[in-house]
Amino acid sequence: MFHKKTVFSDYKFCLLLLLIFLGFASSAQEKITLSGYITDKKTGEGIVFATVFIKNTNTATSSNEYGFYSLDVPKGQDIIIACTYIGYNSFEKFLNVQKSEVVNLKIINKDNELKEVTVSAKNEKRIVEEVKSANMGYVNISLKQIKNLPTIGGELDILKIVQLMPGVVKGGEGQTGFFVRGGDADQNLILIDEATVYNPGHLFGFFSVFNPDVIKDLQLLKGAFPAQYGGRLSSVLDIKMKEGDNQKFHAEGGIGLLSSRITLQGPIIKNKMSFLISGRRTYIDKVFALVGYSLPYYFYDLNAKINYKISEKDRIYLSSYFGNDVLSLDEETGNEGENLGFGFTLGNFTQTVRWNHVFNPKLFANFSFIHTTFQYNIKGNLLENKLLIKSDVRDFGLKADYTYYKTPKVTVRYGGQSILHTLRPNVISTKGEISSFLESQKGLTQKALENAMYANLGFDKNVRWKFNTGLRISNCFVKDKAYFGFEPRLVASYGLNKNDAIKASYTRMYQYIHRVSSSTVALPTDLWYPVSAKVKPQSADQFSVGYSNFLSKIGIKLSTELWYKWMWNLVEYQPGSTLILNNNYEELLVKGKGKSYGIEFMAQKEEGKINGWVSYTLNYTQRDFTFNTGREVYWAKYDRRHNFNITANWEITKRFAFAAIWEYISGARFTPIIGQYAQPNASLTQIDIIPIYSKRNAVRMSATNRIDVNFVFKNKTTKAFKSEWYIGGYNVTRATTPYTIRIEPKDSSDPSSGYGYVQRGLFGFVFSIGWNFKF
Repeated sequence: MFHKKTVFSDYKFCLLLLLIFLGFASSAQEKITLSGYITDKKTGEGIVFATVFIKNTNTATSSNEYGFYSLDVPKGQDIIIACTYIGYNSFEKFLNVQKSEVVNLKIINKDNELKEVTVSAKNEKRIVEEVKSANMGYVNISLKQIKNLPTIGGELDILKIVQLMPGVVKGGEGQTGFFVRGGDADQNLILIDEATVYNPGHLFGFFSVFNPDVIKDLQLLKGAFPAQYGGRLSSVLDIKMKEGDNQKFHAEGGIGLLSSRITLQGPIIKNKMSFLISGRRTYIDKVFALVGYSLPYYFYDLNAKINYKISEKDRIYLSSYFGNDVLSLDEETGNEGENLGFGFTLGNFTQTVRWNHVFNPKLFANFSFIHTTFQYNIKGNLLENKLLIKSDVRDFGLKADYTYYKTPKVTVRYGGQSILHTLRPNVISTKGEISSFLESQKGLTQKALENAMYANLGFDKNVRWKFNTGLRISNCFVKDKAYFGFEPRLVASYGLNKNDAIKASYTRMYQYIHRVSSSTVALPTDLWYPVSAKVKPQSADQFSVGYSNFLSKIGIKLSTELWYKWMWNLVEYQPGSTLILNNNYEELLVKGKGKSYGIEFMAQKEEGKINGWVSYTLNYTQRDFTFNTGREVYWAKYDRRHNFNITANWEITKRFAFAAIWEYISGARFTPIIGQYAQPNASLTQIDIIPIYSKRNAVRMSATNRIDVNFVFKNKTTKAFKSEWYIGGYNVTRATTPYTIRIEPKDSSDPSSGYGYVQRGLFGFVFSIGWNFKF
């Protein structure tokens, strides 16, 4: 059923890629080059992935993640350079170019414009470039398109929006966990300004840690990964923070039922240096206190960023995120001076320092220093006994990334990175009588040095053929072992005609750290472990084919992809394993493999009074493991076969908007008890009842069929102040989504009626109201 051989020979494929790179490098020719930054005219923010082209020609490119572009043009000719980006007015500029020069482009946001869909020639150029590009498994999520969508609590939650994308399956109801193309949740690489976020959820996963007011760009990659990405098998969620307005000071924020937030930004030195600082806090604890209940829990986030334009060639960015979940419970025991206490803190802390340098109009570089920490602390005390359990992950990383714009048709991106992972699970400190059976321990500190070199070549062979090919060579050094991985990537796109293309891709990925959870402790205690001499790195090979089309008359972009993915060296744990406080976790490991295959469909309308998307995923996900009870081939827990949703925005007037989501998802799987038998215990004095289980994950829970709505009322705008009210509802049809399965009596008044499984939902209808402002 599974095959260990891969389709390509590692070394032959790597040699082929190197020859391709050398072939293109050797054919360099001198050109007149325009380069510069594309920015928002009002704020000075860099515009990422905007389309830049020479009007009435096939010459086009796009800006990078910092807004930088480079474009070759004919010397001494009159040209019109144009720029388009979703949510912005198209821009044109007349030029007569005699030599290479810097041409910065400033475009204007379409804020508050209300138009029926009309696709101009310039906007059509941008969309067609996207449709025919050598990208697959890629979604660029427009914040303007999703800002009004309903979520639990009313505040925009980007991870809940990610769950609406094709190929993505959600975890439990209302939670931020997601599973991409058959992978596990820890196989998603989540980045904010290049720093890894190990725990993306607050409130046990019901809210994401990402404040929507500070996010500038959001990309989800599910396959055909560019070579600069690695370290996870299933997906990359790349989030970029705003840079801060370098023109004028302003503030924005919101007040909702569960949390409030405030963001301040403005120039430190106009046109050269700006700042952004943003904070968010929930007041769940305060709300419960008002109605006479005690829930001593809250979470908070803090984002900060400073950027400094040293010159046209040099820019410095400093960004940071800090967030924490806090629970603190203290109760008197009744005896003087004695109390019972319990609590935990759980948080992320990231810092990124980046230096952009333009060596010449064709060579752009970014150098990064990255630090990230994830840790939790669980505290408890009873009488004289005190207990502290800790775990933390700390990364220090360096990265050098170069982009060489050889011609508009040939771009080479190359570089390297190194990350030192320090992981310390199961740190224990005890005091009192508890120390006699649970000794303090510093925890087993584990280090892993993960390195990679990569090169990625994007080139257009002609009008029809486009290629994106790359190679990533990774390795990981741990105690007594070194691992190496060859990770080729290849994407090809063939344009059938002006507005459609067929595509195919192959990608290999390696993962050198993984996350485990205890099946016996219901606490926020995710533990991250690196590979070891016994535990090999996980790897995956993924093939996909697809078709993309743009229906220009109605402004709808269509895409369909079929994928097949093999996964190797996956890890599971023997049923009932206790991983918390256990340093011998490797003895409980079970190694196996998996595969996933399916089809995705998406129809998207980006602009106009009515916009949104329709997506559908048919997914099959299987695992193959040998447990202590024998080999099992079974469907994965989140093999949620059908995933269908409709997401719509309707700008009814300039001051009134409506948004809705309809979602249908097959239920998650579980392993039921199908019988039981009686067996005498060892002393032969009592009878033990032994359950009999079905095949693993043999039964599926009921499907989710839910509608969420949101109404937005914009107050009258003044020159200095904007505000809006939103009123919405999650699950307005009150359709119960199963969250847990319990065995309960069929008739509580009749013990002889027997027992059966009962599905319990978590949420019924959830009302939300809030107020957003900006000045």
